[in-house]
Order: sequence, then structure tokens, then C-alpha cells
Amino acid sequence: MLRQFVIFSLLLMIGAPSFSQEVPPLYPYWGEYNKTPLIEVQTPLWKAEDHVIDGWDWSFPNHIKAMPKGLICVNRIFNPLKQRKKIDQLPNAWEYQFPITPVVSHWVQWHHVEAEEGKYDFSVLKENIELCAEKGYGSIVRLHSSAIDFAPDWIKKYNIPIRTEHKKNPMKTNYDVSHPEFHKRYLALIQALGDSGIPHMNDVKGLFVGYASPSNGDEGIGPHNQNPDTVQHVIERLDQWAKITKGVEEKVFMGGVSQYGLKKGFGIRRGFVEMYLYKIPSAEIGQKVNKEGYLIVDEENEIIKNNSFHGEENEEYETVWATSKRGYRFGHSTDSFPYRYFSSNLRLLQMRCSYVLFNEFTLNPEMFAWVSASLGRTVNDAFEGWSVLRESRLKNHYVPNKKVKNFERWVYQRDSKGYETTPVIKMKQPVKTWYVDEGDDYDYIGRKGNKIGFKVDEKLKKEHKKWVIKVSYFDNGNGTFSLKYGENKKDISNPVSVSNTGKIKTATFVIWNGIGKSSENFDLEIIGDNDFAPEVSMLRAIKY
Repeated sequence: MLRQFVIFSLLLMIGAPSFSQEVPPLYPYWGEYNKTPLIEVQTPLWKAEDHVIDGWDWSFPNHIKAMPKGLICVNRIFNPLKQRKKIDQLPNAWEYQFPITPVVSHWVQWHHVEAEEGKYDFSVLKENIELCAEKGYGSIVRLHSSAIDFAPDWIKKYNIPIRTEHKKNPMKTNYDVSHPEFHKRYLALIQALGDSGIPHMNDVKGLFVGYASPSNGDEGIGPHNQNPDTVQHVIERLDQWAKITKGVEEKVFMGGVSQYGLKKGFGIRRGFVEMYLYKIPSAEIGQKVNKEGYLIVDEENEIIKNNSFHGEENEEYETVWATSKRGYRFGHSTDSFPYRYFSSNLRLLQMRCSYVLFNEFTLNPEMFAWVSASLGRTVNDAFEGWSVLRESRLKNHYVPNKKVKNFERWVYQRDSKGYETTPVIKMKQPVKTWYVDEGDDYDYIGRKGNKIGFKVDEKLKKEHKKWVIKVSYFDNGNGTFSLKYGENKKDISNPVSVSNTGKIKTATFVIWNGIGKSSENFDLEIIGDNDFAPEVSMLRAIKY
């Protein structure tokens, strides 16, 4: 015992290694999990001069406003009869300190508006929409009908059978919505919604049309694993929605893709972008992977070409998602949540979404303001384009070569002779997913190369002269790099020093005379001096 005490005392005297040293974070570039209420979010400080900062830079010019089509759902009213107080507690929309087109989603169950058969009352819903408008909010109407607890009690007398679900232990028990007695009354319900005048109210920005699902909310647009465009009762449902929204069909968005509905001018909404690699590829929403593995957008896709209502949900960031109550869907802690939030926001913009349901808080205030300002834009009214240099692996039956490279929005990084890059900064994915093989559950979040080349969409360039280019890079190694933006020797920036701090940094470069061709293949180049190969995460090209 004495011997052990002496050894312990000597260790204290000579400075024994600490066993309480902090473990380096697995996700070091996004900060800790902190929730910021949306009302506290501010527009990032814009600085149009050459400089370098620590961290990401989500700033944009001060004159940028939110797009009328770029809708952010900041709250949901789950029972129009009981949650009037929730509307009263909303901040006035003009109090937000960043560009936003905010909306509230009203979840309305069939029994709320037709408690007695044939007697419809949409007055409370209409009043709620008007109250939201007084506070500066648009409204989304989401009418639910399929589940037993959505439908009114009186429908039980028609002995409509229960639908068999394709998942075990479903959250919802649904009626067979194809049954003639149900279908007839559903069509009458939708007609009554039209007769109320709600679809044509200026403050109504969206109308959800779904089907039935084992999850909450009438998800989907037709029977599971069937083409909805071949199902007669689905076609009749969509026809009824088109009838009541004549002239404002673009407000309607479906819980799944129907080409029949898209041709009527309807949009779509999914809801799982928190799994930021899902829907790759997906021809129905214009997501393709080319033979080199780059994720690209099909500009001829019906949704993209028409700038239709295009929705997502990015809202699974409460602490409960890291507990047994939610099956540890995103791990056993919230450590990865800021990284997932970052990746999902980039993906929803890459998909060209125009509507997103968020939490009432954000994990990244400056990025949230940037997302809000970017939503709903096309290349013709965009204030910027960008390329995020990343790489992930999907199963072979999703992508033949397994690789998926980059999230991009009108700026494209491509490898070519002399401009080869390799993926760097390996990041473990937050949770196991169905589309990734065992052992492939990681992302690379940067690319490394002595020369990295970018093309800028010609429609984005439009002979615009003044640009601000922001390059986010990992400060690894020692060397310098510059930005080349034209053929002439003078069309190159001052060098940026990399000093091996291991941080993420962002360098800003101002271009006064337009983006020319820096080489035969590229409009912009990041060039390492001598043999130095910078590690780049993102390039933003901003009109100013």
C-alpha cells in the first residue's frame, strides 16, 4: 500500500498524463449542438472585399430578399379548433431579422370540418388563415382523411374495410380509401373545400393532397408499389383537386409523384432530407448521376423546368431523435446533428426545393438565413451558384460505380487532365441507412488538388461584371493558393496562405470585370502554388 502511495505521489510531482483529457469531436467543423429560435436569427454580415475568416461564410449581399415562392414553414397548427393560442404566440413575420417568406401549416382532420354528414364547416380554418395573414404569414392547408382517427364517426355506418398496410406495427390504421362509399364522400369533402373559397384565398400558399399511409399524415399519392397514374380512383381524386383549384393549380402539392398530377400543374413534397443521400438517383425529381459519378440536376424534369411547388421537411433535430423513444434514429447523442443539418440544407437546395418545413429553431443561424434567401430561385433569378466538393458511396443497384460526387447549384467542379482531385476529410455518417453498404458509411467532405477547376452556368453568368467568390477550405499543410478567373495573367487573386491550423476557413475574392474563361475547360480555378494541393470544401460564386 505504501509503495502504491509513493508511486502515485511521484507521478503527481513529475506531471503524470491526464486521464480526463477531452476527446476530439467526431464532427469538428460545425460546432456544438445549440438551438437558436428563428426569431433570433440575423442576416450574416456582408463584406465585399478580399479577406479570410475562420469557419464557413454564409453571407450574401444586403439587398437580397426572400422569394415569394421560397416558403419556409415555421410552425404547424395540429387542431384548428383548439390551437388558436398558438397563432397568437407567433412573432409578427416582419420581426424576423433575415429574408424569409414564412408560412404556417394547418393540419385539418376530416372530422373537424364534417362532424355531421353533409354539413361542412370550414369557418375556423378560414379564421385561422386570416389571423396568420394579419401577422404576416401565408398558410399551407393539409387536409387528412384516410385514418380512422381522421375520419368522422358517422362514416362507420358504411362498413368500409380497413386497409392492409405494407409495414408492421403501423402508426395509423386507415380505411380502404378505394372503397366506393369512402371515395364518394372524399370527393364531396374536397368539393366542399373548394366551395369554401379557401383554395383561392391569396394567403393560402399551398394545399396538400395525399393518400393513406402507415405513418401520420396521409403520405403518398396512391396505393403502395403501384403507378398512381394507372389507378382510376386516384385519377378521380386528382381531377377533383384540379376542379376546385382552377386557376391556382400551382398551389397543390402531392405527397408522392404522379405524372398525371404534374401535368395539371401540381407540385410535390417529400419529407426525409435528414437522410441527405436519399433520392439518389431519382428521375422523377430530376436527380441523376452521370458516368463520372457526379450528382446532376435534369433541367428538363417537369418539376425543375416549371419551378413547381417542390417541398421537403428538415425537422428531425430535437434531442428525442437521439433516444430510445425514437429508436436512436440519428445515433445515441446529438453530436452529429449540426453536421447532418449542414448536409441536409445543402442537399435540399441542390434538389431545387422551394418549400421546407423546419423546426421552430435552427442549429446554424447564419446558414439558415442563407437557405431562406436561396429557396425558390431558378438560374434566372439566382443571386449565386455554388459547388460543394464531397463524395459518398451508395449501393451498386443505386449507382453503378458506387460513387456520388458533389452537391452543386449552377457551379460545377469537374476533374480533367491536369485538374485531378482526390477526396479528403473522411467523416462518419451519423446513422446506418438502407442505401449504403456495410463499411461504406462515411462521407468525404472536401477535395484536394494542385488545380481545381469549376464551370459556371452560362445563364447564371449573363455577362455580369462584379462577383464575390468565397472558397471554404481546410487549413491543412503549408503553402499558398490563388483564384484564377480569366485568361490574362492579371486575372488572378493575391495568394492565400495555408498554415496547418486544421480549421475550416473561408477566403473571399472580389472580381470587378466579370468571370472569363480561365482555361479551355473552366471559368474559375483554385491553383496551389508550386506543388501545394489545397483541400477545398465549397466554392460560392455570388453576384454583386
